[in-house]
Amino acid sequence: MNKIIIIGSGFSSAVLSKNLKTENILIFDKSRGPGGRSSTRRVEHVGVFDHGLQFVSPKEKKFELFLKQHLESFIKEWNGKFLIFEDNKKIDKKKYIGKSGNNDFVKNLISKNVYYQKELASIKRVSKKWFLEFNDNSKQECDKLILTIPLEQCQKIILPLNLDFKVIGSMEPNLTIMVGLDKSLGIQANGFKFEKNSILSWAANESSKIRSENNPDLELWTLQSSLFFAQKKFQDYRSNKEEVINLMVGEFLNLFNIKNTKIVHKDIHGWLYAFKKENFSQKFYWNEEINLGICGDWMCGSKAEDAWSSASALADQINNS
Repeated sequence: MNKIIIIGSGFSSAVLSKNLKTENILIFDKSRGPGGRSSTRRVEHVGVFDHGLQFVSPKEKKFELFLKQHLESFIKEWNGKFLIFEDNKKIDKKKYIGKSGNNDFVKNLISKNVYYQKELASIKRVSKKWFLEFNDNSKQECDKLILTIPLEQCQKIILPLNLDFKVIGSMEPNLTIMVGLDKSLGIQANGFKFEKNSILSWAANESSKIRSENNPDLELWTLQSSLFFAQKKFQDYRSNKEEVINLMVGEFLNLFNIKNTKIVHKDIHGWLYAFKKENFSQKFYWNEEINLGICGDWMCGSKAEDAWSSASALADQINNS
């Protein structure tokens, strides 16, 4: 039986493992758990923060049908008012989130055969098989290999192969703040998109997602940086966490003229590979001669739907080959 190994445990990987017509699949990821950029941060006595993927809003009918298939099982609608901050214009698209956190999109689809804290170091092809070596010196072999990792990591792995497909370009960073406040701010919207702010691009009221783990005595917000701010601060944010947090939280509170509120929790996460501004014209790469596949949101966009679309198309290609 053909053995397939998938590198990465984000949304693309989860969709692949669900759609591929084989159970002989192993998944490896360098992280400590599933989700990739769909990860969720749980803080004891505080609540749940979607510090990566904020929500999904379907564009294509097929993706909308996929979401509706899983409504009430692990997906729900995020209702409320969402605005563009600068002109108070409503953002009317439907928004779907995970019931307990946005890593529900991955946890409920992904194969059980997932191995974490396993960073891929190198691959080589010998006698129609792939041989993989990881940073802990462990080894694996497989018949088919699929990479669902960020663009730069993919570049490094496939460079020695001299493929007919070149992974070019780079992905952009993002800084995300998770903050818990001691009282409601009284802001009459669940989310704001900032189009002209040099520090912030998005703010979401996590408490409005109505999750059982959220502390009802606190109000939780996730703040995502502008590209300009992330490019400026990302390189050394780990050694200046307090400064970056204060700048982003301070900007948010000032914009809404919020005073006399106590911050009871604050944290920061940096996404080095958050999104790609320019993408490829193809949804996936599949080389049937050597049984190598590549997919991910960065192939055809920057949203969760693009990850789903890329992985679904690749799974169809492999199933029919």
